[in-house]
Amino acid sequence: MKRSPARRKRAPANPAPKPVVARTSDPTAGGPAPAAQGTAVPAVSPRWSASAKLLVGITGIALTAVILIRFSGLLRLLVIAAIVTFLLVPVVRQIHYRARLSWRLSTHAVFLILILLMIVGFTATGLAVAQQVQSLVLTVQAILQDLPELLDSLSQASVAVGPIQLDLSQFDLASLADQALTYVQPFLGGASGVVTALAGGAIETLAKVAFVMAAAYFFTLDQPAFTRAWKRPVLPGFQYDWDRLVADLDRTWAAFLRGQIVLGLVIATVVTVGLSILGVRNAFVLGLVSGLLEFIPILGPFIAGAIATLVAFFQGSNWWSLTSFAFALIVAAFFIIIQQLENNLLVPRIMGRALKLHPVVILVAAVIGATLAGILGILLSGPTVATLILLGRYVYRKVFDLPPWDPPIDGGPEAEATAARPRRAFWRRRS
Repeated sequence: MKRSPARRKRAPANPAPKPVVARTSDPTAGGPAPAAQGTAVPAVSPRWSASAKLLVGITGIALTAVILIRFSGLLRLLVIAAIVTFLLVPVVRQIHYRARLSWRLSTHAVFLILILLMIVGFTATGLAVAQQVQSLVLTVQAILQDLPELLDSLSQASVAVGPIQLDLSQFDLASLADQALTYVQPFLGGASGVVTALAGGAIETLAKVAFVMAAAYFFTLDQPAFTRAWKRPVLPGFQYDWDRLVADLDRTWAAFLRGQIVLGLVIATVVTVGLSILGVRNAFVLGLVSGLLEFIPILGPFIAGAIATLVAFFQGSNWWSLTSFAFALIVAAFFIIIQQLENNLLVPRIMGRALKLHPVVILVAAVIGATLAGILGILLSGPTVATLILLGRYVYRKVFDLPPWDPPIDGGPEAEATAARPRRAFWRRRS
């Protein structure tokens, strides 16, 4: 029996049209991507024009400036909390790795110890320090009130130092005293007001301290997330540049803040012990003031030495049975020796090359910082200027198509290699 051939399927005369697949732009693939069947096709978002971007940028800058001006007091507290966080994070990190505790438990332990130390310290020394500071301010005010009469009497005398005869009548000491009082009296009045405010407005002070500690606690608790966000590249292709800038900024601020704290503690201890041995009154408060004034660049140590010298001159009797003038000279020489030892021994070892700024630049930055943000601006003027200089060098080289890291503008690998490179003697460099 003959098997019939299989029937061939014939295509219809009018074939049905194929379904059209909607395509949308895919930014990751660089071209259009098919959309799922039956789903709505999203509209393509148009780009902003240059004028729109400029308008949004100016509006954002204006709003930021208004917020910073309106909430400047709160911003200062947040900056202080950030500084406290920056100083406590290494301690938390050490406990986290060495004790093998979680980051949260390590943070809790550090802040619990810190709060206990603050409570014990404020309870033990708070009232005594406030009384001594008030006594010191009143003493200096009395000294400055009697200063014109003292200089008037000195202007009629002559001083003989060995074969040298110095006639003080040729100097207009009275006008110098009036100018000194014009500048110093507002500061001392403010200092006395600060002591009175600390004594009378203890609740407000404690509230600010509590806010700073709470903000620092939450900053420290979320520090790993902040670190990941900070090290994330801002623009694609600039990962290496961003890492080097972040590393150098972290090195600069860490060396400055921690170094200043160590220097302040060392100077406060040395001054307290030294003035106690010499027999200067209020040695503990003078040492505390000297340690705090270490945060003021250039002028801080000079102010601390001048205050201690005035106290020694006007305190009257002393253990060594010296005249007031000779005793004041000894105290001034003591501060000069401390300053020289600090600049030549302590600062290179503790601070290193954190700022690498000229003293005039640091002084101008301190004046500008005091004008803009008061005491906090003075304290942070040095590392802020160092940060601006680093960013300015980088932007300058990128604008003019220069290699941004050759020669190095930061403390990166090239700078360390250049610093570690041995130097030949000057008579061999020529060859």
